Amino acid sequence: MEIKHFVVLIISIFCILQSSSSTRHHRSVSNNNNSPAAPDAGPSTQAAPNARSLTLAAPKVGSLTPAAPDAGSSTPATPDEIRTTLEAPDEGEESPDADGASPESPYGSRDKSPVEPALGPSAEFSFANSKPASNPPGLDKICGATDLPVDCMKLISPFVNSSVKVEPLSIAKVGIRVSTEMSKQAIVTATRFMDDPKSSAKLKQAMSLCLELYEGIPDDNDLALRALDKRNAFEVKIKLSSSLTSVETCLDGIHQSRVTSPMRDMEAKLKKLLQITLTIVSGLVKF
Repeated sequence: MEIKHFVVLIISIFCILQSSSSTRHHRSVSNNNNSPAAPDAGPSTQAAPNARSLTLAAPKVGSLTPAAPDAGSSTPATPDEIRTTLEAPDEGEESPDADGASPESPYGSRDKSPVEPALGPSAEFSFANSKPASNPPGLDKICGATDLPVDCMKLISPFVNSSVKVEPLSIAKVGIRVSTEMSKQAIVTATRFMDDPKSSAKLKQAMSLCLELYEGIPDDNDLALRALDKRNAFEVKIKLSSSLTSVETCLDGIHQSRVTSPMRDMEAKLKKLLQITLTIVSGLVKF
């Protein structure tokens, strides 16, 4: 019973204090309403701390995009503006390399003139010790492992006689020797067209480049043969790749010159034979 009276007493005191606080609040509001308005602080009055905190309020949480600068502002462009600047050109706009020409080419990759026609049929290789293409036993399996099986048979089989063992290492040597002979004939043919008064200036320029490139193939091929004898497959691949690059660079120069090569068939066969031989060395020759 005493505890109950004590609780009632505490609640009564709390209610009295609450009522007193409410009365003081109403009086304060009334006095503020009746007081005269305060004069303007003037332009030199410093903003209250609360006002400053409102002015410098942080952006909303999660916002990552800064406010856009004024038109005359020197503020650096936002990432969105940078992306807009670097957008790809319109579909109708021509790309600098639209014609597939290399911008580094010395032969005028932007030349839109018609391709100069050939002077006549393409020059061809001539081999005194070759025989008609045949199908030596086992060669079809080796050629079938290359990307150019038909060309492999046509280009290599005429030089596979009874003294040649039909296995990858021997066939690779045949390919290297034949491509060396091809490059020597290409040197002679390119020189002939350079000296031909009927050749245009553009054709002579293209043949000059090819001549310079072809002159390095016999040496590279000879080093490749030596590397084969030393069972150095890595060196063989490097030298054959160098020879192949020489032919491809020649063909690119002719394309950039907008001429039709008078020895186009020779160049195509030499390129294919080097590709075939490199494939045989890379994938089939085992030491």
